[in-house]
Amino acid sequence: MHPTLSMYFVYIIETEDGHYYTGQTSDLLRRFREHLGGGKHSAGYLRMHKPKYLVHVEECGSRGRALKRESEIKRSRRLKRTLIGTRRDLLEVIESEKSYR
Repeated sequence: MHPTLSMYFVYIIETEDGHYYTGQTSDLLRRFREHLGGGKHSAGYLRMHKPKYLVHVEECGSRGRALKRESEIKRSRRLKRTLIGTRRDLLEVIESEKSYR
């Protein structure tokens, strides 16, 4: 039996009030929906600061690498600033990703 190969992602979301949230997941579409839904599976921080834009996403080869990268980004404001790119409306990202499935 072969282990399931999963790709993990690290992402940065800009909130409506200009704050940034960094997270990691193996399923971007599901996670973004959870964040926008504001329910119990959403990040507590994003329940207080409504998510608006996706400003960065990168692939990581494993969950361990994603967790390490997420931690690096959270620890370094300078690194986070260099990674922040073009704002993509989170709702539009979800809609465009759905079309690929």
